[in-house]
This record gives sequence, C-alpha cells and structure tokens, in this order.
Amino acid sequence: MVLMKVNLLTEISFRTEELDKCVNCGLCQAVCPTFLVKGGEGLTARGKIMLLKELLDGSVEPSGSIADLFDDCLTCYACQSVCPADVRTQRLWTTARQDMAGQSISGKMKHVGLAWTIGRPKLFDFEVQLAGSIVGFEQSEHTRARLGKWSLPIFRGAPYLRRLADEYPATGKEVGSVGMLLGCSVNLSTPWIADATIKLLNAAGWRVIIPKNQVCCGAPAINNACWDIARKLARMNMTVFNRLGVDRIISADGTCANAFAYDYLELFREDDESLAEAVNLARITADLGTLLAEALDDDRLKFRKCDRVVTLHDSCHVEHVGEGSRWRDLLNAVEGLEIKELTDSDHCCGFGGSYAFFHNYTSFKIAKRKIERVVETGAGEVLVASPGCMLRLQSVVNNKAGRSVVVRHVAELLTEVIDNN
Repeated sequence: MVLMKVNLLTEISFRTEELDKCVNCGLCQAVCPTFLVKGGEGLTARGKIMLLKELLDGSVEPSGSIADLFDDCLTCYACQSVCPADVRTQRLWTTARQDMAGQSISGKMKHVGLAWTIGRPKLFDFEVQLAGSIVGFEQSEHTRARLGKWSLPIFRGAPYLRRLADEYPATGKEVGSVGMLLGCSVNLSTPWIADATIKLLNAAGWRVIIPKNQVCCGAPAINNACWDIARKLARMNMTVFNRLGVDRIISADGTCANAFAYDYLELFREDDESLAEAVNLARITADLGTLLAEALDDDRLKFRKCDRVVTLHDSCHVEHVGEGSRWRDLLNAVEGLEIKELTDSDHCCGFGGSYAFFHNYTSFKIAKRKIERVVETGAGEVLVASPGCMLRLQSVVNNKAGRSVVVRHVAELLTEVIDNN
C-alpha cells in the first residue's frame, strides 16, 4: 500500500497489514450490532477499512464526521471473529480513534472527563466516595445497579477496594496465588461480584491477593483516544502486579483482563522497556472462567445440585479478542441446572463502556434486543461474565422490557452451589 500523509494517521500507518487483509466479503455486517440497529455501510468493518485506506492515500481528509463514525462502534470485535481473512480489527478501531482524537468535540470532551476522573486515581476515589454518600444505592439493592442515561451507578460505600482485605487464603490445599484486578464496574457498582469471585477462587485452591494500589485498567482511556492517560494507568498497574509475585492475575470483568492481556502490548509497541513489562503481565493474566474450569478438571471444585433454568450471554472481549472462556463447562457441572442456549449469545449487549452514554439510544436498543432474545429462551435468569453487561441489561429490565428476567454474573450463581465439603 502506498502511504501518503501518514503523519495524520501515525498509529494506523503502523498497522496497514491488517487493512490489506480485507477481501470485502461483507460477513462483518451480520454480526455488527450498530449496523443491525442503524444500517449504513460505514458502520461495518468493511466500510471502516475502506475509509481508512482512503484516509491513508489522501483521497479523504480526516474530519469530525469521520471521527464520529469511528466513535459509533462498540468495539465488541465480533467482526474479528467472523472474518475469513483474519483481519485483527482489535488493532484498528481504537487506533483510528487515537489518530483522529482532535477532530471531534466528543473526543475532546472525553479526554477532559477521563483526565479528571480515572486519570487522577486519588481524586477519582474522593469523587466516588462523595457521589456514593450523596446518591449511592445500598449494596443489598442489586437491581439498582443499572446504567443511567449519563451515569454509572455507585453504591453507598464505594470504592469497594478500600473495604477488602489484602489477602484471602485458599480453602483447603493451596495450589497457587492469584492477583485480583477489581475493575471499575465491580469497585463502584457491583461489589458482590468481587465477593463471589474471591469465594470461588478460594474454593478452587487459590490464595487471592488484592493490591490496594491498583488503579483503573485504562480500558476507557484506550477505547476513547486518551492513550496518554491509558499509558499512565498501565505503567502504574504493571508496577503493582508484576511485583506482586503471583502465579496468575484475574478479573471478574473480561474487559479489564483483556486490557492486561492484549491492550497494553499495543500501547507500548515502541517502548521496549515498558513492552517487556506488558509481555510479562500478559503472560500471567488468565480468564476467570477458564482458571476455575481447570480446578473443575482437577477435581478441586465441586458443585451441589441446583434446579434452575438459566441462559448465558457471552462476554465480547473474552469471545472475540481472547481465547474464549469455559463458563459453560462450569455450569454444565452443576447437576439439575438447565442451560437454554441464547440466540446470538456472543452478540454485544450494547454496553461498550462510554458508548452507552454517548450513544445511549442505540445502546439501549441493542440491549433491548438482547433481553428479547433472553425472554425467547424461557429462562428466568440470564448470566453474564462482565459486570458492564449486567449494568446495561439491568437498565432494560428496569424499564419494563423483560421485567421478569433476573440478570446476574455467572460467579454469583456458582458461589451459591459450591460443595467442596
């Protein structure tokens, strides 16, 4: 590919091999959640790739409208999973946003917002404590953990990190140590997921260590063209977790684990010293469902009977960026539990982090479609592997769409049926 004006698209210009793979087949249309709701070729992976090629050869100039087009993407990467040419779109969409960050008003707004929240961890903790004390919900009110139009729900007592112990010993024979990254959705909105995760890991023989100086994984900054903030947070986390001396690192949020396992490698592509730190972090980061299933294989984790009917929504970043999870193996090990397969279970729920706020209407429509699929299964409970999915879907349930549906993290159900005695 002949490159022109690459100074305008510095990061994309280093990833043109991904653009060149595209064969224009259009299979990405069938799995793109924004395309399915809104239509428009420019929303598909094929359309965006064609646009990036035109930007690189100079036939199209970067503009606010083009930047906004790339912003109208959930970064679920379902397009990556179905691509027969193996285009790694995970290397393209956030990179394109970064290159065009100065073109849109929303991009500038996001940078200011993130700089004064997650970009300043101590200030962010204070902001969260203040918001929780004024408008927070009680920790027992699980159904209030749902997205507002412009806000993330905060429970009274957040952040949860300061309330947790530094270490939780394994139940029975210890097989190793795990460093736990809470993630903002758990830390601020769904603390009971942290409790369930710790209990499961302990039952599986893992000693859980929770470093109190961990910060946001940086995914919001990575996805919103604020790589300066993302790199700052990544360096802080790499220092903390790489010096923890643990065997594995996990998070109950697939997006956070994905940041450690994949995103940091892209952030520090040209920084050899930091890249070495990122490689080591990625090496020991594991998917929670897969790590627990390994305990099931080794007969370290057992469950008692549970007569219930559920369905499972798969986490986008685990299924489409990672190597998949083994939550189904764990659920299938629970006698009496009936799992109804969900149509398009690996299609995005509509959350997409800040997408849910800046594209609230589209996000809600996508989530409503997901709940409709859940209702079709006849299951009374939908299990998710990411707290963000739970917050998004709960907001739909609370708005009377599929009101009888219960939305929970998989770890919550599994914790209730542990039987290691």
